[in-house]
Amino acid sequence: MLVRVWRYEVVPGREAEFERAYSSAGDWAQLFARSRGFRGTRLYRDVETPAAYLTVDLFEGNEAWARFLEAHRAAYQDLDGRCSALVVSQSELTPSPPVTPYDRDQMPADG
Repeated sequence: MLVRVWRYEVVPGREAEFERAYSSAGDWAQLFARSRGFRGTRLYRDVETPAAYLTVDLFEGNEAWARFLEAHRAAYQDLDGRCSALVVSQSELTPSPPVTPYDRDQMPADG
């Protein structure tokens, strides 16, 4: 399982747009869903810093991610460019391998 975690600081006043684009049913999830290896995405908002968010994207593995990029790189770059106006900063975090297997059916529901 490949877990990609990103931290974002959102432009004040653009939070609703950001949430629409990055939610589990948003623009990014719809793009990722074009790949058979995509397992899901979740969006988390920091309770202490309301303009800060984390996204967690799950793919079956590095190969699935590479296949997705090969097939959809132009769409990825286009969406990334359109969403860049919503964020002040972004950084990819590198999580450690999971201690236990992570299954899409075990992911917490949005809300």
